[in-house]
Amino acid sequence: MKILILNASPKPNGTISQMLKFLEDEICRKNPSAEIEIVRVSSLKFSCCTGCMKCRSSGKCIFAGDDADLTGEKIAHADFLVVASPCWWGNMTGSLKSLFDRNVFRMMGESKHGIPLPLLKGKKSAIVTACTTPFPFNVICRQSTGVFNSIGEILKSGGIKITVKICAAGTKHSLGLTANRKRRISKLAKALGKLKKYFC
Repeated sequence: MKILILNASPKPNGTISQMLKFLEDEICRKNPSAEIEIVRVSSLKFSCCTGCMKCRSSGKCIFAGDDADLTGEKIAHADFLVVASPCWWGNMTGSLKSLFDRNVFRMMGESKHGIPLPLLKGKKSAIVTACTTPFPFNVICRQSTGVFNSIGEILKSGGIKITVKICAAGTKHSLGLTANRKRRISKLAKALGKLKKYFC
């Protein structure tokens, strides 16, 4: 199994990065045959989408060959995708959104009537987020749930099934890997299975 982890946090030692490092270790321990690659989105060099729509007819971006294009190839060839982003104003980071914008032609096509067609059916994914707002206010105020919804919409448009959602809430006063967060991540590494939503 090829597992691609997109880390959209710009903080190398932040809660998201710590959770993903633990996830990588747990996957290696419980699924030793898995191939894992982590892409740090904030370090990628690429031009933002201009909305020219030429990719629709040509099947490639006008900026083909940069880091967004290469990461898109990795997304297309992964069996399981882990998308991790801190909550910024009730949404994913701008760099992650820009990465997805650049790869829309790989993830979603269109019928001649303009109806979206998912291009990555059969793939599975997990969404991981961290939010400074404590539970349950991160849900009530649509902070971490905003991240789940925005990333989820993109993945579903591509035909990618979301099997697990994990949120670390209240990180302003509870940084890093708590025992509860480790337990939830460990379950993800073991199962990669049925849809579950964990607030930790």
